[in-house]
Amino acid sequence: MKLIIEKKELNIVLSYVEDVIDKKKLLPDYIFRGGYESFAFITFDEIFMPHFFGKICRYVEEVGDERFLLAVVDPDPLMYFGAHFDFYGVVQFSPLDTVESYISSLNEFPKCSPADALAHNSNSLVFFSDSKDWVIYGSRDSDIVICAFSDKRHLGAFESIYGDDLLPGVKSAADYGYPDNESLKRNLIRNYKTD
Repeated sequence: MKLIIEKKELNIVLSYVEDVIDKKKLLPDYIFRGGYESFAFITFDEIFMPHFFGKICRYVEEVGDERFLLAVVDPDPLMYFGAHFDFYGVVQFSPLDTVESYISSLNEFPKCSPADALAHNSNSLVFFSDSKDWVIYGSRDSDIVICAFSDKRHLGAFESIYGDDLLPGVKSAADYGYPDNESLKRNLIRNYKTD
């Protein structure tokens, strides 16, 4: 695990974030950039659990990525985290990192303000690798995570590793994220339906 604390490194990461998502959009809008065509869905709270990290590490190894990054999208890494803390809300991981280091990165930084840890003060987060073949975007407001893949092969590898912990499809994700709002459900289904 490596906290991104240098501004030069942060700028590179933020450029990658801009390549994979449109930070101005919110779910249920289509937020991805770069031709992602296949999707899987999980609940937002799951990204803070040890088994999520284990499965992502297995997936990263399976597809041949050497590292992946977690970046907070909201609150803004520069305007909020950078302005108040020695921490930008961006962490780099490798499949060799431990579950303990992952949980620590979510709960223990910034050290001076536990209430601002990513597990508590992140409205949206994104996970991605240098390959940009996959992106995982989580929204606390909608309580869902959309895992986007550049092709069916990457989706298939993810599904085989993640198994039954995935929500069964976009309709289930829409029902989970927007139980009382038919309009938002329809928008999510329209934007992320792949058949």
